Amino acid sequence: MAVTAALIVRDEENVLGDCLASLTGQVDEIVVVDTGSTDRTIEIARGFPVNVQHFPWCGDFSAARNRALDLASGEWILYIDADERLAIPDGSSLPRLLSDASKVAWKLRLYPRLGWTAYSELRLFRNDPRIRFEGVIHETMLDGVAAVARTDGLEIGVSDLGLHHVGYEGDQRPKNPRNIPLLRARLARDPENFFAWWHLGDCLRLAGDEDAAVEVWSEGLTRLRAAQPKRTGLAHSLLYMALLNLRRERGGPLDELLLEALTTFPDNLALQFLQARVAVDRGQIDMARPILERLLAIDADSFFEPELAYDKGLFGHLSAELLALCHFRDGRFADAAQLYRRAARTSPSPESCDIKARLADLRAAKS
Repeated sequence: MAVTAALIVRDEENVLGDCLASLTGQVDEIVVVDTGSTDRTIEIARGFPVNVQHFPWCGDFSAARNRALDLASGEWILYIDADERLAIPDGSSLPRLLSDASKVAWKLRLYPRLGWTAYSELRLFRNDPRIRFEGVIHETMLDGVAAVARTDGLEIGVSDLGLHHVGYEGDQRPKNPRNIPLLRARLARDPENFFAWWHLGDCLRLAGDEDAAVEVWSEGLTRLRAAQPKRTGLAHSLLYMALLNLRRERGGPLDELLLEALTTFPDNLALQFLQARVAVDRGQIDMARPILERLLAIDADSFFEPELAYDKGLFGHLSAELLALCHFRDGRFADAAQLYRRAARTSPSPESCDIKARLADLRAAKS
């Protein structure tokens, strides 16, 4: 069952090589559609066994994606971006997945950022002309996959194959001039695309217009409330998280919105951590402690939530340092020192945690 990896690219010289290296030997064909690169992207692509084609950028991601699908000769399509890498765990393989004739598509585990857990995303599907991308940005082929599944009596499978995304580690602001108008156009046609509401607000925040970001996220939340309870997937909680975090940074009101968020998404671990952080800010240690202990009991490396990815720091240094502060304020200095050292093992600022651990040791020795 031949597999074509289909990419669209533009000025991806810093990331494309690692992507193509992860695909070589794993798929049968690689189609790279370039939408106007001016760097070494084409040169790098031609250093691998790929079919490189050109497609003029027309302000529509779906148009470029569908061009790649038109060029694909494999029976299956792996939809992947230049800043992603395919990872096949030991004991798994593409041929084994694709031998299952009952499946129209497969969800893979997408790790959206370095140091984050994965969530499920549909990235592998049959090469069928009925399946095409839609949407000028945040394009998706899900409607086509679902229609084929219904018509042909097929299913969508779930696999442990991984895609590791590295594209969010750099400065995202240069993408704003392209993304902001596309997101506005997408929302004009599809106002219930709640991820697009979150993304537009985040772009405006990055552009320095926090008031506009608040307005956009608030509008998205208004529409989300109107769509409930039919639309309460964990991914939709991003709107709450964005608005709550910005309000906290600004010293704005939190209680009513945080309660609403936790009532709507009680299983969102990031919201639970925020609840604990707010409680610590207010000196409510007894409220924060059990939340943080539950988060620290989670193994970040094995944890998997199909609907939402989390910063692994929630299950490590972030919760450990906050719980250490609770113990320190409660006079449990030895416990605080132990947690500060635990936090230092994964913290981006281990020196600060080590200093706090030594201070807790000194206080413990005096008590």
